[in-house]
Amino acid sequence: MPAKNPALVESDLFDGLDRATVEHLAAKARLQSFVADEQIIAEGHQASFVYCVVSGFVRLSKSESTGREADIFVCEPGDTFGEYLLSGGGSYAYSARSADGAEVALFELADLRAFADRHPIMHRNVMRIMTRHLLGAMDCIAGDRLHTAAQRVANYLMSRCPASASQVTFRLPYRKRILAGKLGLAPEALSRAFAALVPAGVEVRGKVVLVDSVDQLRKAC
Repeated sequence: MPAKNPALVESDLFDGLDRATVEHLAAKARLQSFVADEQIIAEGHQASFVYCVVSGFVRLSKSESTGREADIFVCEPGDTFGEYLLSGGGSYAYSARSADGAEVALFELADLRAFADRHPIMHRNVMRIMTRHLLGAMDCIAGDRLHTAAQRVANYLMSRCPASASQVTFRLPYRKRILAGKLGLAPEALSRAFAALVPAGVEVRGKVVLVDSVDQLRKAC
């Protein structure tokens, strides 16, 4: 039931609105399921909806004139995409595809714009979300310029390790191809990076990552 779904009612897009108002808004959303790699929106197409991820993951990507695409963000449950349209614009600035299957809530753009105009706090939330994306993009650019592929992967693996742990075993949340896009790497570059981290005590078995020494991994960052 959309009105009670935590990913919707606790989304940053609705921060500061009272619970009853958010649940009323969420109840109007239409839930739609997408299979792995199914397209949700296409870059440049006329916009009709703002989206919130309910479960699974959604890849956002940008294309160049030759048609090649690069992943720019992986949305997790509670994340929104298309929210910038509340401040204007009529077309999608990027494409979106389900990663390994996802359920997404669709909000009518016209209705949500009217709602945001009556509740200016929504425009503040959009600004906060876009600021977070901007700062994340700046970090990504810096990482591309300062870090090798192995260092990028090592930093990602460190982000999955509890601060007090000496050894860690965890599962990657999505396929390696999705992780490669998230880190700005080609799939083959990700494989080489994992291989380069073997001396640092990293072993990858499918989606399971074993970190023999968190200290050694930290030194590889």
